[in-house]
Amino acid sequence: MVAEQVTLEGHIIDSDILRKAFTRIVEQGGAFEVREFRVGRTNEEPSFARLSVSAPDPRTLDAILESLGYLGATTVVADASFEPAEADGILPDEFYSTSNFATFVRVGGEWKLARGQRMDCAIVLRDGEPVCEKQRRVGRGEPVALRRGGIRVRPPERTREAAAAFDFMSNDVSAEVNKGIAIARTAAEMRSTRAAGERIVAVAGPAVVHSGGDRALARLVRDGWIDVLLSGNAFAVHDLEKAILSTSLGVCQNSGLAVEGGSRNHLWAINAVNRAGGVRPAVQSGLVTRGVMCAIVRRDVPFVLAGSIRDDGPLLDVVTDVLEAQERYATALEGAGLCLMLASALHAIAVGNLLPAHVRTVCVDMLESVPVKLANRGTKHAIGLVTDVGCFLERLETELGSVQRA
Repeated sequence: MVAEQVTLEGHIIDSDILRKAFTRIVEQGGAFEVREFRVGRTNEEPSFARLSVSAPDPRTLDAILESLGYLGATTVVADASFEPAEADGILPDEFYSTSNFATFVRVGGEWKLARGQRMDCAIVLRDGEPVCEKQRRVGRGEPVALRRGGIRVRPPERTREAAAAFDFMSNDVSAEVNKGIAIARTAAEMRSTRAAGERIVAVAGPAVVHSGGDRALARLVRDGWIDVLLSGNAFAVHDLEKAILSTSLGVCQNSGLAVEGGSRNHLWAINAVNRAGGVRPAVQSGLVTRGVMCAIVRRDVPFVLAGSIRDDGPLLDVVTDVLEAQERYATALEGAGLCLMLASALHAIAVGNLLPAHVRTVCVDMLESVPVKLANRGTKHAIGLVTDVGCFLERLETELGSVQRA
């Protein structure tokens, strides 16, 4: 047997970190012995545990220690190891792969917070500072952190606030929750986010338009509650179709009846907006006078539309290079404190992969699978609501109005 000592510190009991550590050790073929254990005596004081972890061979032990590292466990304190990238976009085999948890790298005897935290990245040392970087953007010869010692993560812990809206998301997402309470707390968190100087991001799918939620979302934009809009071609096209022709997917949004020949309306809208030169010129010229995209342009809110293989047109504003769209999304998310994911499985999960774990997330969808998939990908501080997005947005607008008047 080979063994190594590790330490865990923080709110490791009620955040379920200690139990997960024990489980991972046993499930991966190891054993543990608790050498030291101090329980925090107050709701603010952290707990501390020192474990001896053993395994039948060095390879198994290495795998266990790496797994524990993602829970915040620390082994013998030493500087991180680095190796140069073999070529542009080619990493050394033993590179460390990031989670979305805050990550610290020990360099020159000092723990430094890695910049640009997001999951599935390498950590590159640039000007003496650790940076999370996508594999394709690592240059030949750049020092890449290896998955040995000298790296520490800080998993999210349960909040100490008695009535916190954003606790850990779990796979127990259900339609049977008190949505009024959840929406009221979401409104309060949006106000707190704004007061903290952080940005509120909306990720919207076309169901926002089909459900009638676009009117409430447009008013939220006009009232200054949305700082960034991330979406795709479909949402913008149907919002513009509705603004110009009063239909969405060929269905009249006044009567709810299908319009004869209405299946061409979204193509007509794309054609008209592209003829004007794009979304902004279409608004500025008076072609588009209402809707979410109109409010976005008039309020000068940044937006990114990412393309997909299903797109018709697409609009001139759509970023059709998927890697460029990913980078634009990542840039737009800088400084985000809260993200509203509104009936968009494709873009919501994509954004979830780009967000650090501390960003609070509200995921609204008619299908339970969307918030569950977000949870499986590491989204923790979140509310998952299985409900109609139009009703959600109307109620949220009402709550924000009452919050503002208060």
